[in-house]
This record gives sequence, C-alpha cells and structure tokens, in this order.
Amino acid sequence: MAKDKQDQKASPVMVDNDHINIAYSNPSTSALMDMYAKWARDYDRETVSGHGYAAPQDAVAGFAEIVTDRKARILDIGCGTGLVGVLLAARGYSHIDGADLSEEMRAVAAEHGVYRDLFRLDMTDDYNISNRYDAAICVGVFGFGPPHIEHLHHIMGAVKPGAPVVLTVNSAGWKARDWDASFIPHLADYEIELVADTRIRYLTKEDIDGRLIHLRQAF
Repeated sequence: MAKDKQDQKASPVMVDNDHINIAYSNPSTSALMDMYAKWARDYDRETVSGHGYAAPQDAVAGFAEIVTDRKARILDIGCGTGLVGVLLAARGYSHIDGADLSEEMRAVAAEHGVYRDLFRLDMTDDYNISNRYDAAICVGVFGFGPPHIEHLHHIMGAVKPGAPVVLTVNSAGWKARDWDASFIPHLADYEIELVADTRIRYLTKEDIDGRLIHLRQAF
C-alpha cells in the first residue's frame, strides 16, 4: 500500500493538543497537510505558549555557532509559519529562503517579511534544487514523520557540497520510530557525515527534549 494511503496509527506519545497528536501518529502526507491547513493560524500560539516549543530558539542558537557568515544563503526547510526565519533574521542573517509542503503554513510565514523566497517542497522526494544553498536548517520536522528516516538523505540536496545542514529530531519520535537502529546506517549508506549530535529543548511543558544534528556530505 502506498505510504500516502496508509492508515493513521495511534501515537505512542499523547499531549493535550489534537493537532500535535495527529502529527505524532504517523499520518499519511495528505492527512498531515489537511491538519496543517486547519492549524496554520494557531500553530505558533499553541506550540510556543501552550506547550513550550523551544526547539526553534535552541536550533537557531546552535546554527549561529556553525554558520557565522550572516550573508550566507540559507534555506529554512519545513519552515512552517516562519518561527525559525524570524529568529534567523533577528540574528542578522540577510538571505533566508523558506520551503514547506503546506501552502497555508507558507502563507503565514510570508507575513513576517523575512524570507526572500518561499516555495513548495516535498521532503519525502528529491529536492531538485539547482542553485544550492550555503547552509540549511530544518526544525520541528523529523522524529515521528512523515518525512521518515528513509527520507533524510534528500535534505543534503539542498546545499552545496560540504555545506552544513542543521536539523532537529524530536527525542520522543526518535525513540518511537527507533532511530537508534537506522540513523547511523542511513548516513553511511549515503556518505553523510555526522558532525555533531547535541541535546536541546523541544516541548518543555511536555518534558520532551530533542536532538540538534549537524550533517554534511562526506564527499
């Protein structure tokens, strides 16, 4: 059965938010997009204020230590409503593009005025980016999925050879989807180097932390 048609499964982690629980339940891509379409306008308030979503802050702080050139061309992958883009702009980065599969989330992100370009991107497939970026950041996407661990290598297609990719992984999702068994073998299969793996805050009010992963292509 195609993955986009698969039945939604019960989430191994439940919080007091129906939207988060859907995202954590391994929904089909179409179900996930329907959920984000309905959630876009309330996403920031519900995640940051309601559940202590701190991953964007910690990820951007870590990214700033890795990418010191504020004029670097950066792609915010899975940009959602633009939480990361706003934080990057506040730190002086001047060329930020955003990509997300959800049109409704991109519409909210555009209102911040920090992205030079916003475009549709399906993270489960090849990115097909011809003018690759100096660096990429991806926050709040990986863990439960989709996209899943088997799609992770596609992210390297966003950047120039050897350029840094910084992403977060929800630690509850890491455990639930058994990333311990597949993460390092997947990187090896696609010659991706794990530069650093650091613990960060994620949903602080739910006692869920995260991992900040720094990757680069090994060749």
